[in-house]
Amino acid sequence: RSRRLSKDYEGTTASSEAFVKLAMIHLMARRLVRKLTF
Repeated sequence: RSRRLSKDYEGTTASSEAFVKLAMIHLMARRLVRKLTF
């Protein structure tokens, strides 16, 4: 899901950091939903 993070495609470090944060938010949201459904 986060293949884009495996290489440095972004031009600035701020955009790279933003994509890492977005990926972590997505991961935590999925874990939270999975935990709440059980």
